[in-house]
Amino acid sequence: MADQPTGWLSKLSNFLVPASRPQIPVDTKATNTQILNELVASFEESIPRESVGSSMLFNAHFLIILHPDVYEERENAFPVIVNEAVNTFHTIIKSQKEQFKHIAPVASSWYFKFGGGREFGGETVNPEDVKVVGALTGILPGNNPVQSQESVKVTRRVKQTNRYEKMDVDPHTFQHIDFREPGAFVVKFAFEPVAPPAKPAPAASANSRNAPDVPRSINTHAGLAQIDYYIAELNKEAVYQMRDREIVVARKEIDNQHFPNYLLVESAYVSNPHARIRYNDTLQAFQIASFSRNETRVNEQLIPRSEPANPQWHTLPDKAQILLNSMVTLHFQSRL
Repeated sequence: MADQPTGWLSKLSNFLVPASRPQIPVDTKATNTQILNELVASFEESIPRESVGSSMLFNAHFLIILHPDVYEERENAFPVIVNEAVNTFHTIIKSQKEQFKHIAPVASSWYFKFGGGREFGGETVNPEDVKVVGALTGILPGNNPVQSQESVKVTRRVKQTNRYEKMDVDPHTFQHIDFREPGAFVVKFAFEPVAPPAKPAPAASANSRNAPDVPRSINTHAGLAQIDYYIAELNKEAVYQMRDREIVVARKEIDNQHFPNYLLVESAYVSNPHARIRYNDTLQAFQIASFSRNETRVNEQLIPRSEPANPQWHTLPDKAQILLNSMVTLHFQSRL
């Protein structure tokens, strides 16, 4: 029988052909439902702790830390988990209307950031673990903590007591967590949306009943549309009035400053240009074209990339959420 390699020869063999990583049993990994339940628990627990009087306060920013292997396996489900979490948040808020007359969050959007790590806060992150860190607002988004900030006020479930406790966390605690940009989601608050009253249609004259369709008139002073946008990495909001029939969405740079129809976004995650939005008189509808190699989504639907010289136009609903590279959220609202 041939001799088995020993000593340095065995080590060299292991180096050239690494031993396969042991597989983690499926039943010991965190599930999508477990991630959702932990998010909901963090949100629901924060209401009685943070609310005051008749005003409801709650956690709006969440960091979700998973074992790296689980992160890779669950990454495609993150958008669905976030959507389910927000739907549940709304249900919880509605169920407590009698107790709280006012909804008064500190933030302006729900912010979710997923990351993979093997240790957090002195505790090992196992494949079955889901560690949710929640805060009213302002959790650091990733690997570049603000050096002047000594601590971040958060809540998290303490393993020893299995209870959520409020604590200060050193921002450097997050440095070794791999917060990837596709794992970031921002959902604008939408509490009890009120539909605008329907405008009565003008009475048609005998001559106008058979008249051909013409482009609707546009009040360019008021703007064709309003775009409220949120920049996640800066936790910054702004409003843009779309007064031109076609605008370009681009990164804020000196070379773009002199273009009057540019929506300039102060974010490294926005391409230059990223997209164009126009009003099509023939179709009497808004349209969008994406030029970025990074994702552009409209109401969660991916918009295929095209070349700026040959834009491929897609219908843009009169009310839509446009997500740029998972980091900048535009809320588009037609005024027509």
